[in-house]
This record gives sequence, C-alpha cells and structure tokens, in this order.
Amino acid sequence: MPAISAHRRDEAGLSGLGEAVASGAEYVEIDIRRTGDGRLVVHHDPEIGGLRLNRLSYDRIQELATRPVPLVGDAMKIIAGRAQGHLDLKERGCEHETVALAMEAFGPANFVVTTGEVTSLMEIKKSFPGVRTALSVGRSLWQRGAAHDFAPLRLIRRAGADMVALNHRLARVGVLRQCGRAGIPAMIWTVNAEPVMRRFLCDPRVAVLITDYPETALRLRGDRSVPPGRDEGRPGTQPRD
Repeated sequence: MPAISAHRRDEAGLSGLGEAVASGAEYVEIDIRRTGDGRLVVHHDPEIGGLRLNRLSYDRIQELATRPVPLVGDAMKIIAGRAQGHLDLKERGCEHETVALAMEAFGPANFVVTTGEVTSLMEIKKSFPGVRTALSVGRSLWQRGAAHDFAPLRLIRRAGADMVALNHRLARVGVLRQCGRAGIPAMIWTVNAEPVMRRFLCDPRVAVLITDYPETALRLRGDRSVPPGRDEGRPGTQPRD
C-alpha cells in the first residue's frame, strides 16, 4: 500500500505543520524557497503580500504574513523523528543547503527531495548520490515545456531521479502507465477527493500519495473492504500542488 505524504497549505502556518506531523502520515511535505537575505523558508508561492519573496528579508516576510513563516531548519526539527521529510524545492539555488540540513535532521534514508528542475536533481545526485529524489511532473499547459510532461521518461533518467512525482490528472491519462512499465515508482499529488484516493491507494505502481487530508487517506488505506474508485463523477476541486 502507498505511503501517505501530508501536505499543508501556507495558510495553515506552524499549527498546520504540527497537525500534519500528528496525522500519522509517513511523510510530511514542506515547500522550500529562499528569502532576499538568504534564509530558507517554508512557503509555496513566490510572492507574499504582492511582493517577491526573494527580494524580501525574513523579518519583512514575517511582518507581511498572516501567520508565522517557518524557517526550513525549524520545520525539519518538528518533523524529524515522527515522520520522514518530503522536501519540495520550489526554485533553484536551495539544493545543497536543504539536503545538508535534511541529512542532519533526518539522516540520509529518511527524506526525499522533489522538484520540477532537472538540473537541481542532477546537482543533488552529484553531491549526495545516496539521497532519494523524484522529478515533479505536471506543469500547467501554458508553462514552457508542459508538452514534455506527457512523455517524461527521458527527463526522469537524465535527472537521475529514483521516482517520479506525478500530478494526479497526468497519472490518469497514461503517464503513470509509462512510468510503471519503466519500473519507476510514483508519488501522486495532490489527491484530495476520496474516489481518486481509493483508486491510487490500490495501485501497486504508486509509492506515495500526497494529500491535504492525510487522516482521510489513512482511513481509506486501512479499510480493505472499500473497492478502488474509478472515476465516478467529478473528482472535486483540487488545490495547489
């Protein structure tokens, strides 16, 4: 059965991170960016208060945020010992410091790094060959290179990634099948609708299911009497990755 990775949106702040850890999920995901004064922080979007995060000091970010923005090192300390780290790099330039912090907090076997940047994964594998990585696949159709997401095997191999992190919609249109045939385990994001959870929780090609609702996913995973969902009806509104 797939492991569960608990994802929390920025609005949840530190309390949301604590809830994710307490959920019982095997992984807790944090989104990582760098501030203008060089600090690594847990934040999904490139902006805060309409201003670019990478041009603001950490103190200014705290003033603009509606809830405290955790430093990555502090977030790792909350997670370590209770769950494995799922570290999603949202931009270039965070690779080496993130992995060094994770090695100290989790140990080399207790975290995975995901990102859509092939060169980032290549850098990580060069400096930290034993670290588990996954190439994130699932850009919006208007983004450059989105067409490659429908046939990602070449990029996954170029990155040296151990797994692929697939958008759930791509997974359902043949990309998961491609990766499964190539022997590449998949992490599926971000799955919040119960019928879609059921489908992927029963799929042997899926190593990790990423969700904002880890308690629901854990309940469904433990209920072996529930048959796998197909695509009954609309899967519901899905939030940001």
